[in-house]
Amino acid sequence: MANNEQLGAKKTENTQETENFGTRFINFFAKYQNVIYGIIIAILVVIAAAIALNKFYFTPKNQKASAAMIAPINHYLAGDSLSLNQALEGDDENDGFLTIISDYKLTKTANTAKYYAGLCYLKLNDKEEALNYLLQFKKKEKVLWYACQALIGDLYDEQGDESKAISYYKKSVENDDPYFTPINLFKLGQMYERSENWKEANKAYQRIESEYYDQYMSMGVAKFAENVKSKLQ
Repeated sequence: MANNEQLGAKKTENTQETENFGTRFINFFAKYQNVIYGIIIAILVVIAAAIALNKFYFTPKNQKASAAMIAPINHYLAGDSLSLNQALEGDDENDGFLTIISDYKLTKTANTAKYYAGLCYLKLNDKEEALNYLLQFKKKEKVLWYACQALIGDLYDEQGDESKAISYYKKSVENDDPYFTPINLFKLGQMYERSENWKEANKAYQRIESEYYDQYMSMGVAKFAENVKSKLQ
């Protein structure tokens, strides 16, 4: 009997708490309903504006920018210094990568143009400008982005900045590209060897062996791996 009374008391308390919470919520909503409705409307307006901006501004602008990329890419593929400059600056009829970057800001295509601009400067041996544009390239196109990180690592390696080179090589091997990843893992292992970080060098070489065995053999990584293992003993 006592247990039933206790259960009844608890149910009453729970019911009262629920009713009190419901009453407080209704009172709060009644007091601040104008503010709440205002916030909801503001959120809906922002969402609608974002959708409209994407549909009527970014999508057509990106399409136009993509069409403009054809000519400079063809100049880039030609590879000679004149064509590379035309790829950057444009010719009499077409814009170059630099104009696309400037005129189509915030689009995916402008981001891609930064990568190609970096490649052009790299081929023209202007490594400072190459690094400048490659560092601006955002991770919107993952395949190109990983390749870009390796190039940045190469440039910092040439500058003698081992810490930054390692940092960017590490980013470049966060994917599983069957061609580029083992190459960049080998570069990373070499960087670790230079700084006598045998443990990390061993990890890099072991990953090539376990995930890219054909490349491990064809690249002759085994002799480097054995040397590193001897340092760990």
